[in-house]
Amino acid sequence: MIARLSIQFAVVCATGSLYAADFAAADLEFFEKKIRPVLAEHCYKCHSADAKKLKGGLRLDHRAGVLKGGDTRPAIVLSKPQKSLLIEAIG
Repeated sequence: MIARLSIQFAVVCATGSLYAADFAAADLEFFEKKIRPVLAEHCYKCHSADAKKLKGGLRLDHRAGVLKGGDTRPAIVLSKPQKSLLIEAIG
């Protein structure tokens, strides 16, 4: 349970970085160390350019795909990250 909450917290924190077109080095480092490994382990198999069959029209391997979302709704709601589909899926 603690690990799941930590992942959710990290994703919520990282979504703030999606507002900016240019990322601070610390934000990029945080994403690469804390967020991308979670996405790579749990999400990219079905939601990336490398997916054999893209599920739900959702790409999580680049910023535009995260912000656009898939067939259901955006993966991240920047104004309310805790209400984001990505958080629901991880939780």
